[in-house]
This record gives sequence, structure tokens and C-alpha cells, in this order.
Amino acid sequence: MAGKLGGPGSALSMMGLRAGDDKHYRSMLRASGVTRVRLTEATGLSLAELDEVLARFQAAGLVHVDGDVVTAEPPGQTLGRFIAGESERLQQESQQVDALRDLLPGLIAEHLAWSRPRGGAVDVQAVEGVDVAKLIRSLALESSGELLWFRPDQWRLPVAREIDDVVRELMASGRRSRAIYPARVLEEAPGMLRSRAEGGEQVRVVAEVHTRISIMGTSAALIPDRWASNTGRRLVVREHSLIGALQALFESVWERGMAVPGMEQGGEDPDGQRRLLLHQLTRGAKDEQIARTLGVSLRTVRRRIAELMDELGADSRFQAGAEAVRRGWL
Repeated sequence: MAGKLGGPGSALSMMGLRAGDDKHYRSMLRASGVTRVRLTEATGLSLAELDEVLARFQAAGLVHVDGDVVTAEPPGQTLGRFIAGESERLQQESQQVDALRDLLPGLIAEHLAWSRPRGGAVDVQAVEGVDVAKLIRSLALESSGELLWFRPDQWRLPVAREIDDVVRELMASGRRSRAIYPARVLEEAPGMLRSRAEGGEQVRVVAEVHTRISIMGTSAALIPDRWASNTGRRLVVREHSLIGALQALFESVWERGMAVPGMEQGGEDPDGQRRLLLHQLTRGAKDEQIARTLGVSLRTVRRRIAELMDELGADSRFQAGAEAVRRGWL
């Protein structure tokens, strides 16, 4: 990590240091407890230049100056406190970004709804007791564009196979299909998930999917009449602004979702594997649990964790999580 301490955009620049300060910091670590004059010899700085550097290091809590003697603070404590504080700040900012992302679909829907001329009827139709597979096929054929799905429990539905056949037929005709599943699908129905992916569908996994939604291009959507409830009654939405809001909701959740290794079109997805592994680590999952989730051996999991920590320049899983957040990987 010798080349990663100083310079623009480096880790130490987060503490208010400048380019080139890293080499002076290393000199002070090696010559801790000596006088300022001795430090000018060790660093090659003039006394005035050294005082400027020391002022920055003192402000960052890296050194202590007692009279004319300069002592380097233990970096494990100083940098450890800074990392912990930055990790907490980044986590709070990440939560705020997630909250804003969750708020976006509702704001879009409200803006679009109130941008329409007042007084017109809203095109939403309630249906009950219909053949869902046939209804989805009919709505899809009336539309064009992507097919988007929230599937909290697709593998449990009596009509799951019929819907699968419909989606395969639509993809065979050239339609693109993307689906979001809850994480429990990896344990409850991995075969179904793999079958979907092998059929050409792009799939991602999030912690929870709270309700079923089917979006057919920009023309129609099928949603339950009650959120997160299965009453058998569904709403066929053809209102453009509402479909736009559902699409925005899907994209915001899709962006946070994790690609399942080996189930992305084009083969392995390194970024998806990395995000899935980091997600498991930040949740505190044990290596054995991660191996079951990823469907790989325990040895492979430990090798990937070691490679990931080396890539992040981290000595612990905590540091790896903090650095991943700082880099925007999570």
C-alpha cells in the first residue's frame, strides 16, 4: 500500500493532508520522539516547511508536539478512530440516499398526475377470477418494450409454470425481461431461478420484495388491489403516469439489487459477484452461510474474500466494508 497513502484523492487526503505528505508521515513514524531539527534531517525539509507539515499532522491527530520534540501517535488508534467515524458517516449518507431513492417514485407519480389536465378519468380496471397467465400474455401482446417483474413468491403460485411459458414465448419474440426476487429464492427455489436466467431473463436479488407487480412496456401494468396482499383481485393499469411511477420504482430497486453469479446474460458477472459477497460480509454472514448462498465451496468463498480484501487494501472485514462504501461499491 506504499503508493496509496498520499496524493490527490488518496486515503490520507481525507484527513486534510497534501500530496507528498505521506512520505513525511512515514519519516515521522520511523523517527518518532526526536527533535524538530532531527526531523528536518530525516525529511529533507527546512524548519519552516517542517512546521507547516507538523501543523497539518497535528490537526489530523497524527503527531504530538511537546516543546521541540515530535512524537507520532500510534497509527492504529488514530487512523482506526478516523475510519470508524468515516464509516458511520458514510453509512448514514448511504441510508439517506436510499431513503431519497425510495421517495423518488412517489414524487414522480405525484408530479405526473398533477401535470395532467384535471377532470379526466383514470384508466385503471379491477379484474377478479381471471386466468392470470392469459391476462399477462394479452397485456404484453398489446404493448411493446421491456417486461419488468417484482416476484416475491413466483415459485409458489399454482400458475407459475403457465406464466413461465408465456414469458419464454415473449422473450423468444425479442422482448427483454427483467425480474427482481427476494433473497430467500436462493434457498427455496434456486432451480426455478436458474431456469429463468437460462431462458434469457435477467434476474437480481434484494433482501425483500413486498408485492407482485408486472409491468408491460409503457402500456400496461398488473398490480394487486391491496399492497403486499393476495386477495385474488387485481388492477390493470393503463394510466401512463402510474406506469411511469412503477417503472421508476422498479429501476430504483433494480439498481440496489445484486446479480446472482452465473445468472447474468453473457456468463459470469464479476461486479455482481463482488456486490453479493460484500453484501453478505456486511451482514455478518459466516463463510459457510455465504458458500451456501453463492452455491460455491467454502474454499472458494475464502479465496474470494482474501482476493477482495487484497483488492481493497484492507486488513479486516470491517475495513473492507468501510473501503467498499467509500468507493461506492455498496
